Amino acid sequence: MSAFYSAHVSTPSPLPKWTVLISGLLGAGVVAFLMWWPQPHLVSWSGLLALATKRVLLVFGVCYAILSVLCAIRRDTKTGERRFILRTSSHSLWLAPLALFIYENSVWAVALTALVAVFVTKSLRTLQQSSAPVTTEESPVLWSANMFDLPDLSLWFWQLSAAIGAALCAQTGAVAAFAVSPRSGALLVGISFVIWTWLFTGQVYARNQRTLADSPPRILLTMTLAIVFTAIGLTRYLHGAGGSAGHSIPWASLVRRVSLSSQRSEQTGHEQPTGESPSHFSEAYSGIVLWPEKQTYTKLIAPTPALVNTALARNQSEMLLDIPFNGVYWFFRAPDVGPPKGSREAHGSPEMFAMRSTDYHPMSMEAHQNFGSLISVDCCSRIEIAIRNADRYPESVFMELILTNNSSPGKPSQSLGKVMVKSTQRWRLYDDRPPVDETLSFAIPPNSAIRRFDEATVVFHLDARRAQFGAKMGVERFVLIPRGL
Repeated sequence: MSAFYSAHVSTPSPLPKWTVLISGLLGAGVVAFLMWWPQPHLVSWSGLLALATKRVLLVFGVCYAILSVLCAIRRDTKTGERRFILRTSSHSLWLAPLALFIYENSVWAVALTALVAVFVTKSLRTLQQSSAPVTTEESPVLWSANMFDLPDLSLWFWQLSAAIGAALCAQTGAVAAFAVSPRSGALLVGISFVIWTWLFTGQVYARNQRTLADSPPRILLTMTLAIVFTAIGLTRYLHGAGGSAGHSIPWASLVRRVSLSSQRSEQTGHEQPTGESPSHFSEAYSGIVLWPEKQTYTKLIAPTPALVNTALARNQSEMLLDIPFNGVYWFFRAPDVGPPKGSREAHGSPEMFAMRSTDYHPMSMEAHQNFGSLISVDCCSRIEIAIRNADRYPESVFMELILTNNSSPGKPSQSLGKVMVKSTQRWRLYDDRPPVDETLSFAIPPNSAIRRFDEATVVFHLDARRAQFGAKMGVERFVLIPRGL
């Protein structure tokens, strides 16, 4: 009986404690990343604060629950296990703002990744050293325990090499965060801080540390800071505060590099924002509304199918319906579906300007043309779009044409598909070449979802490698080709 009891007690736990810690943080991290999709839409500051608090507490609760279940499986009933659960759960609080900033590709993700890396590595180091047998001799960390003894050169060389490698990794990450992407920079900086923390937290630290991470005041302070950081990241989703994120958040806006014309057509019916001049347009904006320099209005009389039968007997060019573009261009960023309130308005054409997103977020670009009257889809076999192309990123822009019937309930629409812009010329030094003309053709399907349309939307789909830079392309005209031609 005693032998059986001895064998039972000596059986190792099926779950090492480090796996419990990693499982809890991993589960909380998955929840933290998933809860930011789809993107939130906020209309008040109280709603923003409530959402930040709710999601931070959700991450904390998930981590606490996972750790409690796994510790129960291990049959750990010591008081130290409760402190271990509270300490690890408090570290997980930072996963909520970290996931948000990584999702937004913000530079704040670099700092929070370093912070989480330090906390997690210190916890793992503590578990490793607490499970090791106690010895009276301290392990060297870049130095010898006794001043008269020679250091372990192999250990010293390995630790020095690791420290130098971590420094190079951190420097590369800092450069990548601003030159390439904050996500890649955060990954490199996180790796470097893991190495540093592991090297410089030895046995002396692990056995003699007195941490307050599991005390209620410390957890409350950490939770408050995590909520504040999460709320800061959520401000860009706050509508009705001067844009998708408010003008006070510089990374949630669009910026352009050259001046726009100060001329405003009286026919647009849009007033110039007071106190601003389009010639001084270097600051950032939450969105841009761009109107053409000259507004040309065309009375539309769509060709009827009956006239197509007589088209062969006359000049076929007379049957073409040529419509100059006199619509509007929209520049905005997700989660908006159009330029938010407070967007900059000016005159010009996109091929004349260089517009970019200031925070590595993809830019959305659309051109909208209202025809003023309903046109039957039966009259046309295809629609051609003539563009002026001054872009310098070949094979990186697809244009989609969407037809909409605004007179029907729900405003039904029909996409005519995407076509790649092929006339783009590569950039070269002292590039002052004029825009290139190109015509894109979109076929109208015989089984269209709508029978009539009065608006056309041209969506510029930007490739991921240049999604932060707007396409330098302008729509010149629409040409409706009757069926049979």
